[in-house]
Amino acid sequence: TNRKTKKFDMLQRQKGVALLVHDFAESTDGTGGGMYSITLNGNCRILPFDSPSTEKYRQAHLEHNPEYPQFIVGEDIVVLCIDVTSARICDVQDQVFKWSAQEGLENGFR
Repeated sequence: TNRKTKKFDMLQRQKGVALLVHDFAESTDGTGGGMYSITLNGNCRILPFDSPSTEKYRQAHLEHNPEYPQFIVGEDIVVLCIDVTSARICDVQDQVFKWSAQEGLENGFR
């Protein structure tokens, strides 16, 4: 993320974050095939600019998103790392499963 953003300012003060992710898989008929929406909760770390970890993650991000280097490389761009502590997984039947790093999935769901 860019150091000149409100997001960066907030993450320097508030480490707790929630991220919403989806599986945007395509079905064979082109209508989409997503099955899950997942809210990840955790703590955000701002990695040191010149650390080996930062370069490893930056390279991986560039490999997967070569069309967006302006958001990945630059003097004002930092790498964020989220240590996930818990999650809620919702499927297309609106069933919600809870997961935590300490206890795993509730009800033995695998």
